[in-house]
Amino acid sequence: MKRALYKILQITFMVSALFSSPVAAQEEAAPGVWLSNGGTYRLSYSTQYFPVPVETPHQWMLFILNSSRRPIENAVIEIHGYHPESRETLSRMTFISSHLGRGAYEVDNMYFHQPGEWQLNIVITSGSTVDSVLIPLTIQ
Repeated sequence: MKRALYKILQITFMVSALFSSPVAAQEEAAPGVWLSNGGTYRLSYSTQYFPVPVETPHQWMLFILNSSRRPIENAVIEIHGYHPESRETLSRMTFISSHLGRGAYEVDNMYFHQPGEWQLNIVITSGSTVDSVLIPLTIQ
């Protein structure tokens, strides 16, 4: 069931990425789709909770495409979270537990220790190409 849900979310992301027009980096290219700083990657995510909770460890799925809207396979991903108001960072390590194929990556142990506005800087390395995506996020 879990894999079927992720597959549906992945297909939804792929379709939205195919029909969205390119815009400036760091802006949403379509609802829920962000372009990387250098325009190399298109990223979307899904989470098991909406809204994203405070003080509850949970999983995310990242979906990563290149600028030609093809899935990025076997990327190295780092996630850095920052809470500008308090100048704090994510208090726990996040882990990319597995690459599920077709640009989908499972992230374990996402944990936000306080509510408010957060910025997630997701650094993606594929081969020799490194680029990052900055996602604003409100935690309730």
